[in-house]
Amino acid sequence: MSYWGDRQHLNYYATVKQWLEPFSGTLLDIGCADTPVAQWGNFEKRYAVNDLPFPPLDGVECLQADWLKCDLTADVITCLQVLEHFKPSVLIPFVDKIFSSCETAIISVPYMWPAGLCRGHVQDPIDVRKFIDLVGRCPAKLDIVEDNNYYRLIALFKKDFT
Repeated sequence: MSYWGDRQHLNYYATVKQWLEPFSGTLLDIGCADTPVAQWGNFEKRYAVNDLPFPPLDGVECLQADWLKCDLTADVITCLQVLEHFKPSVLIPFVDKIFSSCETAIISVPYMWPAGLCRGHVQDPIDVRKFIDLVGRCPAKLDIVEDNNYYRLIALFKKDFT
């Protein structure tokens, strides 16, 4: 089964989809794997960027690229379940580039997953304070969503990013 096939039923995706509804313009999903997040909402232009190969998405300009080397901007950027994979030396410039490239950002991370639970997660466990410290800003909106006894923190940031 695919990444999306294993996860399409998860509540945090429903939350993100709902949060995208009031927005328009350009949407950019970073670290998308094979998820259809870039197809959601009422956007005129859509992009998806992933560092590994991923399938095409109808109506989306899909780019296999390193986000830090991309020259894209959008009204809304989503970055779901990505930041926990980075050490601070990559995470800080990665997040700064997100915030300098959009008006609104929606970011999710695992919430309070034990260290070592998921191979490749170098930031676990992440609580609200650690998340704010990692991104260097306070969100305008924050939710913690449960999926199968695991939690994910979802945060929405507006342009002033304070």
